[in-house]
Amino acid sequence: MSKQQIILEPSAIFARNIDWNLFKVFYEIARRGSITGAARALHRTQPSMSAALQRLEGHVGSPLCTRTSRGISLTVHGEHLYGACQGIYEAVQSTSRSASVLRGDVAGVVTLRVISSLYLLPRLTKMIEDFHALYPRIELKLDVGPWREILNSLHNGEVELAIGFDPKPGDERTHILLSEQPQQLYCGPLHPLFGQRIRNPSKLRDEPFVITNDEPTPYVEFREKHGLGRETGGYADGLHERMWLIEMGMGIGFLPKPVVDASSFVDRLSPLLPDDLAPRWNVYLMSRPQTVRSAPAQLLFETALSHFSSDADSNDAEKHEEVPVRAAAG
Repeated sequence: MSKQQIILEPSAIFARNIDWNLFKVFYEIARRGSITGAARALHRTQPSMSAALQRLEGHVGSPLCTRTSRGISLTVHGEHLYGACQGIYEAVQSTSRSASVLRGDVAGVVTLRVISSLYLLPRLTKMIEDFHALYPRIELKLDVGPWREILNSLHNGEVELAIGFDPKPGDERTHILLSEQPQQLYCGPLHPLFGQRIRNPSKLRDEPFVITNDEPTPYVEFREKHGLGRETGGYADGLHERMWLIEMGMGIGFLPKPVVDASSFVDRLSPLLPDDLAPRWNVYLMSRPQTVRSAPAQLLFETALSHFSSDADSNDAEKHEEVPVRAAAG
């Protein structure tokens, strides 16, 4: 018996003998949730797809899916194999993408739904500049929206990537930390507490609040913890509109500190909380879990990963990076 025969394991025999096209068939069936849809995508007949699925199940030795009135449902073994097939698909796609990069012909569009005022993050600006230098034929389209709409657009598959806040972030495969953004509670120039800092936030419980129609989680948690916001003084989803209402004395309200510091309102709005009590948000570049990204989106994600995840010290520096007060007035 040769040395090769001695070390050949059943898994190696399986990999050597399996028809890899069967994985492609199963991937499309699992991805689309039906044999009919997969057959249409691969330009094959439904009976041939069913036969290929049965062959793969025979090789694996376990059912991979069950048929339902709505299509197919993956078994536990099917879910595991689907995850492996996604890895195979991404590896094959990466091979094509690498060849395109070497040829210099990567083109396309990346659409991101984002929160406003991202220009105040210098390291994000640098990352995008480097991305454009590497891939000048990839167009970047920014669609600004409220934080929850951004998450919904991502989870519903309307966009591949987004930048914003996530109360329940995933790991580095789907979330890249871009910055820790300090928030503050502000009042206007006519308020009796203008110019003062309050160590006990509960003293503000009778103050009317200027809020958004869909308040971010850190704001809600802070108000509930200290019994704030019993009375509403005004609503505005836009940051500058909220600053305007607070300046006019409609109420106190939460705002991102870097945005206020870089606005024309900076001298007309006074922070009420000591910095150590003020809440903070993490700003992420986010991707949907368990999805295969397009080449432009994948390249942007990889560029961000190299800028923000390779050096923990750089991330710490971004957390405390201050923007010049008049950098973007107005």
